[in-house]
Amino acid sequence: MWYNAAMKTRTEPISQSLASLAEACTGGLSDAVFFDIETTGLSPKSAVLYLIGAAFEEEGRFVLCQYLAEDLSEEEALLSAFSERISGKKRLFHFNGTTFDVPFFQARCRKYGLSCALPEMEQTDLYRQISPFKNALKLSSCRLKALEEFLGSHRADPFTGGQLIALYQEYRISRDERLLKAMLLHNADDILGMLSVLSMLAYPALAGAEAEPGRTELASCTDYAGNPGKELLLPVRLPLSLPRPLALHADGVFFSGKERSGLLKAPVFCGELKHFYPDYKNYSYLPEEDCAIHRSVAVYVDKAHRLPATPETCYTRRTGEFLPLFLPCGTKESAPEETLFAPLFFRQAPGRRGKAAPDAARHASAAHSDSAAHSGSAGRSASAGRTAGSRGRSGHMPALPSSGKGSGKNGGGKPSSFREGYFEANDAFLKNGALLSAYAAHLLTHLLKS
Repeated sequence: MWYNAAMKTRTEPISQSLASLAEACTGGLSDAVFFDIETTGLSPKSAVLYLIGAAFEEEGRFVLCQYLAEDLSEEEALLSAFSERISGKKRLFHFNGTTFDVPFFQARCRKYGLSCALPEMEQTDLYRQISPFKNALKLSSCRLKALEEFLGSHRADPFTGGQLIALYQEYRISRDERLLKAMLLHNADDILGMLSVLSMLAYPALAGAEAEPGRTELASCTDYAGNPGKELLLPVRLPLSLPRPLALHADGVFFSGKERSGLLKAPVFCGELKHFYPDYKNYSYLPEEDCAIHRSVAVYVDKAHRLPATPETCYTRRTGEFLPLFLPCGTKESAPEETLFAPLFFRQAPGRRGKAAPDAARHASAAHSDSAAHSGSAGRSASAGRTAGSRGRSGHMPALPSSGKGSGKNGGGKPSSFREGYFEANDAFLKNGALLSAYAAHLLTHLLKS
């Protein structure tokens, strides 16, 4: 339906299926606007905005509205009419509108002295929400058409926004209805395509997955080398339905998801790890015991059997079943997981400022040798036995395939983006729904970044 003598304006209903999808993915449509523009160029200083497309709820219907300036002189009326029509709406959805549509619209309003409410609205840029997952989803690109094709949709519109400029320039002269139809189809497909890719918000929403404690377990497994081990099976309920089945894996962690159900698998380290104390200057290292104790207690140990602790030797040892954490490198502040899953354990001393520390066992052996020189050959023999025993208690981790990032270098020779820590997989953790959900979010975030 067309009306308004100053410009062409069309309003038509949007299909119930798209309306339902939009409502489910946005939490309601009453205050939402989905917005896209077509312009005669990239710079608002020299180009004109000639076509606006938008979807919003009006009088109980979810509609697609289009405003077309048949002549450049109608731009001011177009901007004013659209702004008035969406007055009172609070949320704005767009596709890469943060860098183009919104600032362009605002600049053209400023030219005519019109107020512009768009920047004050709550913004959701679908491009920025989805593009971080390009590699995880194996997308060829993050153009809107490419995302639509990923979802199995193929639009009839053959033109790009750039190609549309020539059509508009010709239409201004000829008023050819075929050109008008092509321009409106392109703009409408951009809006409808934006609505369809709302389903892809399920990927950034994965971090909000809810664990199912009653079905979570440590299960026996066999790795690819045939070694027996254990793995965590962590079923999760997803906040939004996945538009396509999803499978992810990296660093021994696997995820498979379909619609609103998912399953995480994480390898369990069975053996001995070390918990390192940060304030090493307040500790003494006991080479014969291969552990550190606080100086207030160490004063009761003969000086021949203790040494000042270093960052690499300030630890206690614990044997058990542990789950991996993928902690950021190169940050001065600790990650939230370091508090949430404390105490943490490591194979070797955590590197400072993201750098891997030398192997703690090597430092322990050297420190033991120094101590043994004071205590005689009998002490050397006993201590050597303890050190050898300590090195033999390295534990078993299922040899699952890894992305290589956890080893300090990845396949491309770049530094690791994380350092690996561990926490105990005890009964308290396995029964705590909040902690299980937090761990699921941690693993899913890591998988989506890998």
